[in-house]
Amino acid sequence: MRGEHVREAFPWKGEEKVGQSEQIREEQIRMFRLRLRADLTAYRLGHTPLTREEAFALIERTRAEILELFPEKGEVFDLVLRPRFLRVLNERALAEWGETDSVN
Repeated sequence: MRGEHVREAFPWKGEEKVGQSEQIREEQIRMFRLRLRADLTAYRLGHTPLTREEAFALIERTRAEILELFPEKGEVFDLVLRPRFLRVLNERALAEWGETDSVN
């Protein structure tokens, strides 16, 4: 009963919660897409035949796609994901291409 009085006194409160939950859901979907894209990129870098140029192009395409999901987060990409991708390339270079071709 008390809840009904609160809703009557503040009818917009329920609508605000719905809007927030939709925003949270959209954020979760974008985060899922980011993780999926990053994981797929890391997999491709480590397991598919690519030249160095193709690998670097893949990293840049991934960066652009992630910036579409999260504009203005390029610095975060450069601090977190780019080193992950370069580490995968270095491991692959050492294993397949020889030590002189590592990405450092």
